[in-house]
Amino acid sequence: MRRLIMIGGWTEIYEKAKACGFHLTVVQQKENITFEDFLIADQIISSPMGEKVVVDLVETIHRRTPFHAVVSFQEFGLLNAALIQDRLGILGNPLAPVLLTRDKGHMRAHMKAAGIQSIPFATVTSPEDVIIFARQCGWPIIIKPVNGAGSLQVHKLFSEDEVVFAYNSIKQDFLTTDLIKYDFPDIGVIAEKFIEGPEVSVEAISWDGQHTVLGVTDKITTGHPGFVETGHSMPSALAPEKIDAIKRLTESFLTSIGHLHGPSHTEVIFSEMGPVIVESHTRTGGDRIFEMAEMTYGVDMFTATLQGLFGAFPDIRINKTKGAAIRYLSLPTGRVASISGLDCANQSPGVVRCDITINVGDKCKRPENSDERAGYILANGDSGPHAIDNVMQALAKVNIEVECVDA
Repeated sequence: MRRLIMIGGWTEIYEKAKACGFHLTVVQQKENITFEDFLIADQIISSPMGEKVVVDLVETIHRRTPFHAVVSFQEFGLLNAALIQDRLGILGNPLAPVLLTRDKGHMRAHMKAAGIQSIPFATVTSPEDVIIFARQCGWPIIIKPVNGAGSLQVHKLFSEDEVVFAYNSIKQDFLTTDLIKYDFPDIGVIAEKFIEGPEVSVEAISWDGQHTVLGVTDKITTGHPGFVETGHSMPSALAPEKIDAIKRLTESFLTSIGHLHGPSHTEVIFSEMGPVIVESHTRTGGDRIFEMAEMTYGVDMFTATLQGLFGAFPDIRINKTKGAAIRYLSLPTGRVASISGLDCANQSPGVVRCDITINVGDKCKRPENSDERAGYILANGDSGPHAIDNVMQALAKVNIEVECVDA
């Protein structure tokens, strides 16, 4: 029996691994393990997925009962999975592409050295560094954590007066520190020239370094400040020649970093100088993008990766192109007085799921990161525009009344 060690994950993914035939060992922190998970997994190690002692523990178990493969489908399990692959020499995505995509400064330096179109950037260690960079490339600029995720602490700056507050906000943010502390104990900061243009992501899957781009996804954000993602639609509505250029850029990038096995999610802005990579991840996109890709293109990236790790990566064929769209709720600051229309929204044409995470009596506000969003509606359709129509019609049926509260 082939033995798989999975860093992080959730019930649905564990079921897919078992369906492929694996003896499954899972590393997951206590609060994210359900009773059902104990019935599915053969072995569970209760630990934060990024805790570095996990690598030593897995090596100890491996000496007695060797693992054949390692995988992670979650951002904060990727580095440990790659470290385990590197140390044990088992099947899995290698360390280099994970390190490059987890550190935006190193990724930008790599792109510059590899001749891949990028944007002016600098890793900065003080507000003065930020100001020097902005004077060189011009305002506005973006500063953000070099190892960040989930739209945390993304700041668009227009003048020197804003720099000190934004820089200190990043360095003192306990939520960002808590998320990345196992992989990167110190919060680094990167400054980048702000570029304008439609934002998209590229969903792809690779095996033995051969990349298959499934499609391009349109993205909607709150914009400045925060740039929190509020919706995604696939396939992209961009012109075919722009989509082709985005795909070529992404494939070149994935090859350059040495991404070998599994899904990837690459974020791109199509600027006046063409497509530019914002960041990339050696995992599927969040916000149910993996589910949208399966609905639109008929490819389950999790199962395909697990089949490859078991020894039989499938022949990926995009046998359908339909449409999918997700929209997150946008609420004003206050307290939720009433919620209505959820049943109607759930029964609206094309709706796959209406997942509202806020209740009557809860305080709400404009989200400053992805975890502060109040829920979403996911819908499909016969095409991209059809899916967008379905999700917007369902969203219009949800009525959430918010009353002002004293500060």
